[in-house]
Amino acid sequence: MKKNILLIALVLFTGTLFAQSKDEQQVIENVKLLHGTIFGTKDSLTLEKMFASQITYGHSHGNVQDRKQCIDAVAHNKSTYTGMQCNNISVIMNGSTAVSRYLLTGTETTKEGKAVELKLNILQVWVKEKKEWKMMGRQAVMVDTK
Repeated sequence: MKKNILLIALVLFTGTLFAQSKDEQQVIENVKLLHGTIFGTKDSLTLEKMFASQITYGHSHGNVQDRKQCIDAVAHNKSTYTGMQCNNISVIMNGSTAVSRYLLTGTETTKEGKAVELKLNILQVWVKEKKEWKMMGRQAVMVDTK
């Protein structure tokens, strides 16, 4: 009987040890929603809601945009994206700030019809504003595929 109680306690403790907090879950959901918006729907209203008032958005090719520039660029982007995935999402929490990392993979087809394989490490900084997580910073880095 004691062994069963100990086993149950160990299983419950291990489950809570690896469980994500509500904030971590919200950040992960936001990462996925933002990913789907930027590489899918390109909906500027969703971006308006998800971006902090002050944001720095860095691309893998070195371009850095502010809030308005980024929303305009996404909304008017003529590229299409296929097979886009955000893999291995991790989140580090520190109070009302969170840092997420993930590997982005997929294919971009430019308006000229050129297919470009994407493999990027993405870092995002999220801040909690009025009980909602907003992205304040983003930087992408190309992963060498050779």
